Amino acid sequence: MDVSLPNTEEAHFAAPERKLPRFLASAADNALLSELRSSLTGGGKPDRSRIRAAVEASGFRQDCREVALILYQAGEPRLMVVRRTDALWKGLGRAVAAMLRHPRFGNFNTHDLDRCRLQMDILPEKPKACDIRRIGMIIKGDRHFEIGLDGLVLVGKGKRNYFLPGDAYVRSVMSMRQLRNHLVRGYGDTVLDDYAYFRFTSESYISYGGTWLRLYRGHPVNGALTRARLEEAVHLGLAHVHDNMQPDGRFLYYYDSAKDSRRDHEHPRRDPDKNPYYNILRHSGGILACLYYARLYDDVSLLPAVRAAIDYLMAQTRSYTTGNGEKALYVYYNKKAKLGGSGIALYALVEYRKLTGDGTHDEAIHLLARHLLEQITESGEFMYYNIYLDREVEGDKNAGHFNFFYPGEALCGLAGYHRHVLDDRTRSAPFLEAVHRAMHFLMVDRPKIRAEHYTVLPSDGWLMMAINEFWEEPAFRKDLYCDSVFADADAMVRRMYRVTDAPYPDYAGAFYYKFDDYPYADGARCEGLMAAYELAHKIGDTARITLYERALRLSAWATLHLVNTPASLYPFRNPAAAVGGIRFKYTRQWFRVDTIQHVVSFYMKLMLHGRCPIEIEPPAA
Repeated sequence: MDVSLPNTEEAHFAAPERKLPRFLASAADNALLSELRSSLTGGGKPDRSRIRAAVEASGFRQDCREVALILYQAGEPRLMVVRRTDALWKGLGRAVAAMLRHPRFGNFNTHDLDRCRLQMDILPEKPKACDIRRIGMIIKGDRHFEIGLDGLVLVGKGKRNYFLPGDAYVRSVMSMRQLRNHLVRGYGDTVLDDYAYFRFTSESYISYGGTWLRLYRGHPVNGALTRARLEEAVHLGLAHVHDNMQPDGRFLYYYDSAKDSRRDHEHPRRDPDKNPYYNILRHSGGILACLYYARLYDDVSLLPAVRAAIDYLMAQTRSYTTGNGEKALYVYYNKKAKLGGSGIALYALVEYRKLTGDGTHDEAIHLLARHLLEQITESGEFMYYNIYLDREVEGDKNAGHFNFFYPGEALCGLAGYHRHVLDDRTRSAPFLEAVHRAMHFLMVDRPKIRAEHYTVLPSDGWLMMAINEFWEEPAFRKDLYCDSVFADADAMVRRMYRVTDAPYPDYAGAFYYKFDDYPYADGARCEGLMAAYELAHKIGDTARITLYERALRLSAWATLHLVNTPASLYPFRNPAAAVGGIRFKYTRQWFRVDTIQHVVSFYMKLMLHGRCPIEIEPPAA
């Protein structure tokens, strides 16, 4: 391609962790934590001279204007005390004394390092007055309010109430509208008018075992990218997917850690126990993640769960007779037969067959492939649904059911089928012609006919994966196809915050539609970028190999902010249900099976590929 590439300089992509606050607790820092726990469990008045000595020996800031001390324990509302002061030791002594007097203090097992976790926020400066209605995320300058890094003091009715910077993470808040709604729920409908507001920043630390971790935007500070950290996320994510499977083979579709709830915010009227929403397309994505894990680690322990999930998937299929009198099969769920649902089902079944050699579902594989080919119209546009709310969709109604992603998902299924199931005797000219027709529509006609559905940040990772997979067939090695993948990948990199220009350090590696947008770390797009990286290797495009490799590592680092590790579980009501979840956004606490699937699949593809080096240990500082 004769186009300019995004800047490939390593400095734009290297060592993002060095921009974050750098903190490694010393023995003296940990001694302060031990002293605070002793003061809270001793049963008497705290020894302020001992607290002073511990603070002054530590590396923490000594002077401050306020200090907050917070206790977290699963099953208990947190307990927070804030004290104004001119020295950290004084503020901590007063805060400990106030905690000991609190009527709920006895509910906390402060001696238990794992069960009860202690947060310390140090406010270095006096909070400044602000107008709650005139500050915001999209406002630049003095009125910019950064969710997760700025906090609020609400003063009114004789009280001071605090929304700490990290409370955006704790309370699942990522926008000003959500923040204001949270305040209204907590303090009443007139809170925005009846209270005075003051803003502040803080240094925030959380206990983890016998040590302190620094928090940034409520999450433990993200260290260097290492293979060990990627593998931890993969193991935790797949354990969550596996351990929360239902007896009928379904995955846990949705969980909100902040509310300890399975009630899907997109389907709030669906009872999570009696009538939970479920998405069969994302079900097949969960199967794919399990299969990648089995392949990467040569681990068959997940295969019984995979078979149960496939059994559930197969129970949702329906057969029919095509216009040519041939039998075909589609996936039907929620009164709909989605093109993408059948496409990812085929992809998952082929991956299972490829991994295990089990031909149990061969007939279904052939019939699903036939169905997908039947959905390619003369123009090359796919039919997006053949059943919608139990009604057959006629061709003239197809545009009204447009879906941007379903064609790529269908082509992924057909690519896997073509590579791993068909042989030289059964690869037919009609198959190739139909797929080429669909590809031509997607790359030439769709951008014109469906232009309103395109955004400045490309999103069709499934199509990028399909083209990469089809590239193994010489008939599909066309400049039109690889150019479309590289154009999307280049655009993704251009819309990626870099280490050198990110508005905040943890934005680096996340995507944006408009610069200054809240960070959008996205595993699905990363899978598409990974496909472009693999394709660059196949054609020997060394410039893009370098560019994508650096971008992939930076995006892998960014997505680690979304992973619920044991260290990050401190505010959750039910840590056992939250661990291993991979959230949708930095400070939103809900996740779905697909938010886990896309990120862990991206990580596993990085490790399976073998040509994108990931440090085994962090580089020397």
